[in-house]
Amino acid sequence: MYGLTEPNLTDTDITELHELRGPQTSPVPNAFLVRLATHFINAEIDGVINPGRHLAERLGLTRTSVLTYMRMARRRGLIERS
Repeated sequence: MYGLTEPNLTDTDITELHELRGPQTSPVPNAFLVRLATHFINAEIDGVINPGRHLAERLGLTRTSVLTYMRMARRRGLIERS
């Protein structure tokens, strides 16, 4: 199995993530972190190389932001440390 070249993320998924995140000035909601982490981990499972970069591109974020959100999810105990 060769995997995917980018995450399997639909326009609906992107809209949902933006809505869950809310204003950038507000605290990052757990619901957003869980959904983002789910997409990130599924992309890794599917064999996507560098899912952080691909998710960042699709969501209009920086790769650093995506990785920071993943770190936040781990620190809050929302996902297991890998």
